[in-house]
Amino acid sequence: MSNFTEIVSRKFYETAVSHSMITDVDKVIVGFSGGADSVCLLHLLHRFQKEFSYSLTAVHVNHGIRGDEAKRDADFAESFCEENGIPFKLVEIDCVKLAEESKISLEEAGRKARYEAFNGLCTDKSKIATAHNQNDNAETLIFNITRGSSLKGACGIPYVRNNIIRPILDCSREEIEGYCKENNLFFVTDSTNLSDDYSRNKIRHNVLPALNELNSDFLNKITQFCNDCADIESFLDNYSDIQLNKATISENYYDAVFISSLEKPIATRVLISAFNKFTTVSLERHQILALFELLSNGGRLQIKGDIFAEVKQGRLRFFNSVIDIRTDTVKNLSIPFEVTFNKHTVKCELTDCSKKINRLSLDDLIDFDKISGNLFLRSRVSGDKITLRKRNVKKSLKKLFCEENVPIELRDCIPVLCDENGIVWVYGFGVNKRCEVTSNSINIISVRGKYNDR
Repeated sequence: MSNFTEIVSRKFYETAVSHSMITDVDKVIVGFSGGADSVCLLHLLHRFQKEFSYSLTAVHVNHGIRGDEAKRDADFAESFCEENGIPFKLVEIDCVKLAEESKISLEEAGRKARYEAFNGLCTDKSKIATAHNQNDNAETLIFNITRGSSLKGACGIPYVRNNIIRPILDCSREEIEGYCKENNLFFVTDSTNLSDDYSRNKIRHNVLPALNELNSDFLNKITQFCNDCADIESFLDNYSDIQLNKATISENYYDAVFISSLEKPIATRVLISAFNKFTTVSLERHQILALFELLSNGGRLQIKGDIFAEVKQGRLRFFNSVIDIRTDTVKNLSIPFEVTFNKHTVKCELTDCSKKINRLSLDDLIDFDKISGNLFLRSRVSGDKITLRKRNVKKSLKKLFCEENVPIELRDCIPVLCDENGIVWVYGFGVNKRCEVTSNSINIISVRGKYNDR
């Protein structure tokens, strides 16, 4: 006959010590639902409290979903803590409202609210303990595989993530319930766990029993598999970080040729890590494949929304399209002026025409007497055309920008100075021929622009 108290206590202690979960910790916050897993975890942490010298607080979150049953669970959790002399905190939330406001699932909204509550009680040396166990880990692995997970998903539930610890992750649900029975610990059962309406419950009620028929030790085998995957994942992550450092040219610029020379699993991780430095958006598998094509062929790739990647002259970079930051117009400009427009500073002032004019600056000099009406700044619009001072050919800004290889993400934020008759001057290209300075010009203005990249 199994001695579940001895088995679970040993596993709890070995897991906590080997992963440094509760050493040098001032407080442990326990997510306490009142179910068998959390009752077992809280009881163990209470038993070992003096040995490891931490304070203990149990937090129960009522998600406002299950009505009377949820109140029953909250009352049980509070009574259990009161009987055992454990500080208790009840947190009540409207999970449905939170999910609607945040446009996320009920499950995600509940998780978010729980961890906000837990973290609100933490100090720098606190830990949050959750009651995930071997069965949860097996369910997570199977769930991840069915969704097309990579190696990372095969690692299952981590023992430690940031300030979150899982001391009974190596204990099976059978062992946990046996521990509760041997120690006369009552617990409550969430009725939603009994239904097959949720994917995890289908795995719990149908897949795991089938695997148990194939091998009664399958939970330990899955644990070993996940731990092996985690070791490999850690090694590959560390090695990929080294390769990412080698590939880095400057902030957000990477050696595309070097990345292409790496083995595909390492190159994939380097690309993901580089992308994660730029944004919190996750790369999907088809986007990673598209990035490999970009490395080989060069060019520009729209990854998602306003997020782009570009390979040019052997360098990879990620960037945001700045179309969304364009300013339509800055009107009624009076000379002199200095304004900020689409990340540019544009400065315009009168110039002393008695002084000799530097011929190199003619592109940025305007005959003020040729201006018609008020001056204003705007972004380019469809149909914009200009005849540059040195040329006798009228060209569209679109064609001009293409010929001069102006990055696509910058084209819509380039300042265009206009009057009532059209374009007067374009940043980086100069004055329109109709407004150029000649030997007969009397009133001359200069206009200069500067791109502010930060």
